[in-house]
Parts: sequence; C-alpha cells; structure tokens
Amino acid sequence: GESLLATVLADDSLDGETTLLLRRLGKRDVTTKLKALSECASCVRTRGVAWASALLPHWVLVFSRLASDGAWRVREAAAALHAEMTKLLKRQLAPHLKALSAPWLCLRVDEYEQVRAAAAGAFDAAFVSRAKYAEAL
Repeated sequence: GESLLATVLADDSLDGETTLLLRRLGKRDVTTKLKALSECASCVRTRGVAWASALLPHWVLVFSRLASDGAWRVREAAAALHAEMTKLLKRQLAPHLKALSAPWLCLRVDEYEQVRAAAAGAFDAAFVSRAKYAEAL
C-alpha cells in the first residue's frame, strides 16, 4: 500500500538494499514476497542485531500485512522470519508487542499447520515461560 511505501521511502536511516527488500515485501506477487522474505532472513542471520533493530519498526508494519496474506507460504515465511527476529532482538520487541500481537496470534491459529508451527516457534522464542506469556498479554 501507499502508506507503507511512503513510510519506508521517507526513512533515510535504512540502506538502499533494506529499503528495496521492504518495497519487495509490499508487492502483490507471491514469488517476489517469498524471495524478499528469504533475503531478509538471510540478512538477519548475517548482519545481526544492528540491522534487525533498524528494520524492526518497519517490520511491525510489514508483518501485519504479510500475516494476512492470501498465500499460506507467505504467511509461513513471515512467521519464520518473525521467529528469527524474535530470537535475535528479544526484549527489543517489547515496545512493539501491542502492534505485533494480533497478527501473531492469528498466525498461531492459521488453517495451515506449517504456518501455526512457525508462529509457535516465534512465540516460544519470545516467551520462555507461561508466566512471561501471561505477563505480555
């Protein structure tokens, strides 16, 4: 959508490659989104916390859109990337939990088992105990 694209383009704190990845995540084509999600996951692993932290405010916007995508493979890849981000950023997610909760919970009850499993993996990474989960809600 225009608002996501405008937000991304207005932020000059992101490098060109990251901005391009975010733009590709907003495309309609499933293959384009899947490739961009795979590249983002690779960047999270190779570039680390600093890159993921800069991406996080934008990821919150993108994640909510991808979590309701019509293609289950996109939802699964988004949940898997979210798990990677969660493992890496841990407490840095806290200020964004309110915005992340609804799409995250929707993925936990998705009609496809692969999507549910990926979303559960992200939950397990974020909330190591039931007490932490209850506290966050």
